[in-house]
Amino acid sequence: MSENLFEVLLTLIPVLGAILTYFVVPYIKARVETANLEQYRQWADLAVKAAEMLWTETGHGPDKKRYVVQFLDKLFNAKKTVVTEEQLHVLIEAAITQMKQR
Repeated sequence: MSENLFEVLLTLIPVLGAILTYFVVPYIKARVETANLEQYRQWADLAVKAAEMLWTETGHGPDKKRYVVQFLDKLFNAKKTVVTEEQLHVLIEAAITQMKQR
């Protein structure tokens, strides 16, 4: 009996590993990415607000955006590229839009 049980367990281990790899790992990865995205959004909001405080007069839009992009790039991509420049621009535009709605 124990020999048959051992054979069944040897058969089930790869199947369980495949199920874990197919369902559980992507779920965990998606949860972590969602948490990171929320953190990136919060930092972008703060950086945009800081730029607004630094340049109070009008006509400095490009300066503000350059400041925010450089700040976020240093913050997130110090060791390796985590957020691309295009993604930074999207985060900044979202933060500006949200700030204008308030």
